[in-house]
Amino acid sequence: MLTTEELIDAYVADVARLLPRSQREDVAAELRALLREELAGSDDPLARLRAFGRPGDVAARYGQPSTVVDPADGRRFVRLTVIGVVVIWLLGAISADGVVDWYQAYGIAALWWPGFLVVAFGLTGWARRRWPARFLWRPRKSTAGFVNRPGRIAAFAFWTAGAVVLVSAAWLLERLGAAPQAVQALTFDPDFARFPGPLVLALLVAELAHHLTVTIHGRWRPVTRDIDVALGLLTCAALIGVLFAGPVYLSTEANQIVKFAIAVIVAVSLVDLLIKVRRRPQPVNP
Repeated sequence: MLTTEELIDAYVADVARLLPRSQREDVAAELRALLREELAGSDDPLARLRAFGRPGDVAARYGQPSTVVDPADGRRFVRLTVIGVVVIWLLGAISADGVVDWYQAYGIAALWWPGFLVVAFGLTGWARRRWPARFLWRPRKSTAGFVNRPGRIAAFAFWTAGAVVLVSAAWLLERLGAAPQAVQALTFDPDFARFPGPLVLALLVAELAHHLTVTIHGRWRPVTRDIDVALGLLTCAALIGVLFAGPVYLSTEANQIVKFAIAVIVAVSLVDLLIKVRRRPQPVNP
């Protein structure tokens, strides 16, 4: 049976070994004096020491605990981990040939994503501590609702050109003298061209028009944020309908590729909408 002094020595030693060498001597002296005062006259010093806390918890009170992911990044790390793994699993469910193939190719393999995030967050935390001046908070116009007009104009031009090419791909290939097989591969299925093709195109045009409206105004407003989320949800719903409807193109290979691309777009868009809703500024009551 250890005496009270021996219990204190053992406890202080377990705490000190978890601290940086530069702190051990001072912390050990302070902690030993505190525990002697706390345990003076105690009938059960072991129980009192256990109630004082685990050595690891006590060491954390005296110094900065060594962590891979900084506590301030904990919620974001968990959120990105869950979202990333779920997206990988969903994409795998679309492309895998059965449960066994999904489990082997995507189920376990998706765990590379949490490992990647651990390394990324760990390096970010180390950089913050190594060069704190580079990570000082800086106000951003985007957090106040302002938009980057040059960037949005470039994005509008890119997406508009992409929409034109997507809709008229077969016509463009034919005018450029492409092989008939290539033209047929990107020719829309007649049923899709009747519906839901026009609906998807109408939603795409509406999204582009809304994008341009926000760019002209130069700032997000509550009503434009609501419209953005509503259009995003409607577009995702229409694209999900395309996934489970008939073929998009006459070519089987082109149809498989475009449906996989649509699945990726829907997954990314839903995550983006969730982030927008969570980060939406709350009105401040005067």
